Amino acid sequence: MINRFKIYLPGNAPNSVRENTRALSRLTGWQICDKIQWIRATMPELSERTLDESDCAFFEYLDDKLILRLELDDAPQQLSFDLVEGEVGLRAERANKSNEILARAIGCKPHYRPDVIDATAGMGRDSLIMASLGCNVVMQERNPAIFQLLNNALDRFQSQSKIAARLSLHPLDCCKGEFAAEASEVFYLDPMFPQRKKSALVKKEMRLFKRLAGDDLDSDQLLRAALAKASNRVVVKRPKGAPFLADKSPSHQVVSKKFRYDVYLV
Repeated sequence: MINRFKIYLPGNAPNSVRENTRALSRLTGWQICDKIQWIRATMPELSERTLDESDCAFFEYLDDKLILRLELDDAPQQLSFDLVEGEVGLRAERANKSNEILARAIGCKPHYRPDVIDATAGMGRDSLIMASLGCNVVMQERNPAIFQLLNNALDRFQSQSKIAARLSLHPLDCCKGEFAAEASEVFYLDPMFPQRKKSALVKKEMRLFKRLAGDDLDSDQLLRAALAKASNRVVVKRPKGAPFLADKSPSHQVVSKKFRYDVYLV
């Protein structure tokens, strides 16, 4: 898990990038670095790195998109979030009660869409689908780096889709008793879990995300906190075969080919 971050500002960056970079530095306290530090971190073949630099990830703005450069398998990689492009954008466009089992899990009905707190927002993709279904979704993300990547994706999304009006994002941690609302009909949880074995099927993007986020070792506590606040149900997304959180059996399950939703009615 990476805990140290810096922000790279190219010398020839346009004013908009300079303003965004400085604003992010003021907000987070992360240091703005020079080109030599950035080269050492992102292009190790050109310069010997210090131990201090090998354990640090670097943010950078490319126009209005925030990207994070970090290392995976001794090679430089980059990570950014997007709510419009690619598979997630197509899925959101087509999302409806009939073709999304997530709609069943959170309790959508023909003339009813619940309000949802997504307490583990991550890349924001499941929140996007729930908002596309018609739900008002409050996203909470406690990891500061993930929060900034998702906040940037949401900012860009707001100028491209009306669905963005049903999404909000807060840097809060349910396990610390931090909630954006006093109560919600549905709490949605998708905690990271320790990987039991390596798999070639795990996408590089998810491996990068996991390196950034680490494991949610307090997932049991997260479930208990959500059950205390939800007025209708808590929905937990789990891989097939994974144990129940807190050894607590759900009221029922909604199962797909690769994962399942454990539904706890309250």
